[in-house]
Amino acid sequence: MTNTTRHGRDALVAHVQTWRPYTLWYVGLLGLAGAGLTGGEHEWWALLAAWATPTIGWIGGHYLGDWFDRRLDAISKPHRPIPSGRLRPETALGCGIACLVAVGGLTVLGGWPATLVALLAAGGIVAYSRGLKARGLAGNLIRGLLGALALLYGALLDPGPYLWALLPFLVAIWAHDTASNLVGTLRDVDGDRAGGYQTMPVRHGYRAAVWTATGCYALTLVAALVGGVTTPAEAVHPDGRTPYLWLLALLAVAGSSIFVSLLARRGDLSVRTALRAHELLVLERVGLAGSMVALGFGLAPAAVLTVAILLVTGWSQARMRAGYELGPPGHPVITLPHLPEHS
Repeated sequence: MTNTTRHGRDALVAHVQTWRPYTLWYVGLLGLAGAGLTGGEHEWWALLAAWATPTIGWIGGHYLGDWFDRRLDAISKPHRPIPSGRLRPETALGCGIACLVAVGGLTVLGGWPATLVALLAAGGIVAYSRGLKARGLAGNLIRGLLGALALLYGALLDPGPYLWALLPFLVAIWAHDTASNLVGTLRDVDGDRAGGYQTMPVRHGYRAAVWTATGCYALTLVAALVGGVTTPAEAVHPDGRTPYLWLLALLAVAGSSIFVSLLARRGDLSVRTALRAHELLVLERVGLAGSMVALGFGLAPAAVLTVAILLVTGWSQARMRAGYELGPPGHPVITLPHLPEHS
């Protein structure tokens, strides 16, 4: 293999790692779910844009996030694409801006309400990456809001007469993604502390962060149940409500077990354990978005999409995630030493 070929392959791998394929498909599924929950016409172009636009914005957010975090990653995760030299900072910044410009171009076709939501999401991406990520719960809430905006964006592209019925689902996704983001901070405590990032577990301890995440997840379940029960029959698929409620019950058991396991820990928490908890939540939230697709479009299309995304997500997590977060095999694994438990 020539040096040019090797360099090109390394650059391609660096870009794919930056996209995080194990999180990439979830946000498009949220956009599609939003398009199906208000009794709209389900026009093909609106469904395509509801999927594609949040996905492109998600990729752009990862590029910009890694660009803003390049100095922190140089301290705690030097194997990542930018600090390792496999992806130039200028390239990451340019790709992130290009993705947001593409989002802007696509949203103009959807009218001003969808454009406004897209602009809010773009502002949230920059605000989170630029500074709020390092400022505790405010950053987690903004990061969680991005998922809710993807759901709202899909609904506004294909608005029906029951747009108001989306409210509990927006609350559910906002709360869930806030909880997921909080759990994600548990694996980065040492690096965040070294880099001056004042995340919730750095400032208030492991248990305060887990209890807050657990409360957010409980709110998710309540809001999702309210949405499933109160959404008018005219806004949902005739065969959608019952599968949605059954799926929600299964997800409640699976998701709650993750938080119970985290709360049961009284001693040290290894980085791998924290990472595993977040990996399970990544899979569980795909199921949550898929259940919302089932409510709006019926069980059959939702099952096809959700199962396919779960397979891709699980495979890409197994192949890529540990290496991206923890480094190559043999890289030392950190144990978080008796984090304070005060609130």
